[in-house]
Amino acid sequence: MAHNDIEPTLEWQNEIETALSTCEGFVALLHPDFHKSNWTDQEIGFAMGRGVPVFAVRFGQDPYGFIGKFQAFNGSGKQPSELADEIFDAFRKNKQTRDRMADILITMFANSFNYAQSKTLMTYLEELPIWEPSYPARLRSAVKHNDQVRDSFGIPDRVEKLIAKRE
Repeated sequence: MAHNDIEPTLEWQNEIETALSTCEGFVALLHPDFHKSNWTDQEIGFAMGRGVPVFAVRFGQDPYGFIGKFQAFNGSGKQPSELADEIFDAFRKNKQTRDRMADILITMFANSFNYAQSKTLMTYLEELPIWEPSYPARLRSAVKHNDQVRDSFGIPDRVEKLIAKRE
């Protein structure tokens, strides 16, 4: 959370502390001036101390300190969407965040607002590393109640195949 993302009149330090206290993951964008800030190392330490996944993205600065033991993402020369997909996949597959990510993906699928989104999310659902007993009912409900899921070519069949495969 950057200072310019905090609403005027709010105490910026309290807002940052709240964000750090409630985050489920942390992404550090390491650029050559990253270490010059009085805050960045403390923010990483705060997140690591809480035990949330911390991912580093290298933009001309290699990871150092406690995050130096983890391989960083290479952000240089990549389109933002490509890097976002890589980070998304890391959170989707991480043992600490995969349950929450699976829940979010199923909720997003149930609320798909167009056919393309339904198809993209279906692909992610087929790759879920976990499976909970509530998923079949939630997926079938999405097919029943959301026409963007139900009428998306092939999606209802893929949902049933996924459920059959996982049960």
